[in-house]
Amino acid sequence: MIVIDSIAALFRSEFENNACDLKKRCDLFFRISACLKGIAKRFGVAVVVTNQVVDLMDDGGTSGVRVGNIEWLWSSGRRVCPALGLSWANCVNTRLFLSMCEMVEGVGEGLGDDGFMRRGKRRELHVVFAPHLPYSCCEYVITKEGVFGVER
Repeated sequence: MIVIDSIAALFRSEFENNACDLKKRCDLFFRISACLKGIAKRFGVAVVVTNQVVDLMDDGGTSGVRVGNIEWLWSSGRRVCPALGLSWANCVNTRLFLSMCEMVEGVGEGLGDDGFMRRGKRRELHVVFAPHLPYSCCEYVITKEGVFGVER
């Protein structure tokens, strides 16, 4: 397995927001994608590339581009979208979205049996786009022992 964390970090500060640099960035996306797909095929390995998300500042107009099987992506109570946009989205074969939100756990009004409030994190993995899979979602937890799915 090859893991690249984070592909967006390479591009976010190296290019200006003008037509010439955006074209160079897009060309580079496609070259990197083709290279990684070639390595995956040649060596029979999985390639996982993480991307950052940014807050979606959309007033309901056309600036929110849908790049998968679900209309909106939410994390930590904020609506987000992939940082590298539609060009990079077209380079990806399968898109997974990991989200997290903080929640209060406990009895009654957020208090545990011992009278203390418990805060936890709810983590979900969404299959946003895959040509061979339908949309699906699962909850998981991260512990010292590893990553585990949560039965609903």
